[in-house]
Amino acid sequence: MQLSIRTITSVLAAITNILSVRAEDAVAPEDSAVVKLTQDTFKEFIESNPYVLAEFFAPWCGHCKRLGPEFASAADSLVETHPEIKLAQIDCTEERDLCADFEIRGYPTLKVFKGDTENISDYPGQRSSDSIQSYMVKLTLPAVQVFTDGKEIDAKVGDLTESFILQILPEGAEESASNTTFYDVANKYKEHFTFASTSDKDYVKKYANGKKPSYVVFRKGETVDDASVYKGEDIGEEADRLVEFIDVESKPLFGEINGATYQAYTSAGIPLAYYFYSSTEERDVAEPIIKKLAKKYRGELNFVGLDAAQFGLHAQNLNMQEEFPLFVIHDLESNKKYGIDQSKELDNNDIPQFVQKFKAGKLDPIVKSEPIPESQNSSVYHLVGAEHDAIVNSKKDVFVKYYAPWCGHCKKLAPVFEELASLFEGKDVIVAEIDHTQNDVEGVEIQGYPTLVLFPADGSEPVYYEENRSLESMAEFIKEHGSLKIDAFGDAKEEVESTATGAQETEAPEAAAENENAHDEL
Repeated sequence: MQLSIRTITSVLAAITNILSVRAEDAVAPEDSAVVKLTQDTFKEFIESNPYVLAEFFAPWCGHCKRLGPEFASAADSLVETHPEIKLAQIDCTEERDLCADFEIRGYPTLKVFKGDTENISDYPGQRSSDSIQSYMVKLTLPAVQVFTDGKEIDAKVGDLTESFILQILPEGAEESASNTTFYDVANKYKEHFTFASTSDKDYVKKYANGKKPSYVVFRKGETVDDASVYKGEDIGEEADRLVEFIDVESKPLFGEINGATYQAYTSAGIPLAYYFYSSTEERDVAEPIIKKLAKKYRGELNFVGLDAAQFGLHAQNLNMQEEFPLFVIHDLESNKKYGIDQSKELDNNDIPQFVQKFKAGKLDPIVKSEPIPESQNSSVYHLVGAEHDAIVNSKKDVFVKYYAPWCGHCKKLAPVFEELASLFEGKDVIVAEIDHTQNDVEGVEIQGYPTLVLFPADGSEPVYYEENRSLESMAEFIKEHGSLKIDAFGDAKEEVESTATGAQETEAPEAAAENENAHDEL
């Protein structure tokens, strides 16, 4: 097997990274500000300090080794600037009972304690010294910072580390329902955003909505002119109005998608437009065009950049080739992907028209499919994405197994499924299988592998098979639910001994990442 230069380079880089992380890096140095806690000291320490970030770890854990120096650096900085914040470590190989008490199932696990062992939350931020410091310091601040001087706001906006939500409060609006709602929302979401309020006359003049409070979102890395101003109905007691505005507008016009931001973007519920770049220069050239589009389609699409050097393999998950730069839109609701043709080099000027066609519903999705086989060499029909609909909508009863090559339950079922196909050979029943990891399929709900579905010949609704996977049970299911009522065992009605029995077992599609590294770690 020949390896490409890219593969060899990636492997060498990974090896170098592993070797450069020493075992002792997981454990904070004795002279650091990180406190080592045990079963005997834990409770008293937590109750004596208002803010503690505790790392539950194992010295042998690779992720713990990478976190170690960042964690110690954050502790050493915070002890100087915010001594009320403490960082602590618990070695779960030594303190097994303590870690069991907090149901620690993976390493490292970072938990925030606020003065007692009941007031606990998971640390949601990135595992860098700066992120840890920023998050923990934010916990010590009031939910809403009040600025009386507009110059202080100017300075804040010019040095943001996250989205900044500003309420403009005109004189006399202090007792309004909107102001109360703003504080309620801030208390709930203070760990994710910075909230502030001002009655500064210049800001009131620029942003106020008459005598009612108004709201502005400033984003990290963008100018004041890029800020988003709330233009909806009066917030009043309707917190959802403000939350929805913040959720949409807090995302950058052209953000970066990575491990820390992937979940926020994919859970937003709107299509995600990717620009894969192989250099910062490529990204910089595309940025003005994409930001203009992002403003136009705000709340309808999110636009993100993706560093192909780190996450280039993700192109495969979007049915694209690893040829960069590239532009592709993932409709998260339908799971359909739409990409600009890669047969020629990407022209950024083609992106606006492509997005416009997507919004108008004038684009065909990219269907991932294996080649249609020239011949069938098994009783089980080898089905692929390109002919899926044609086969399942044929005038025969079609029983399909949706599987993944790495799935143990699928492998166990294979010989029984082959025998089932042999039983129906020559009859108006097709027993087929399709590798779901290599072929796109619409209209079939796949929640685990294998998924077995019968498509009746009369075009009625597909029927999902959820019984035990014995030969006789599956054959009887096809006879009972198929519109042609074909008996695999013929007129003899023989009782055939099952070649495999057992409860229904499936493996989740997400297991692909664990079994064959099918997805990048976004």
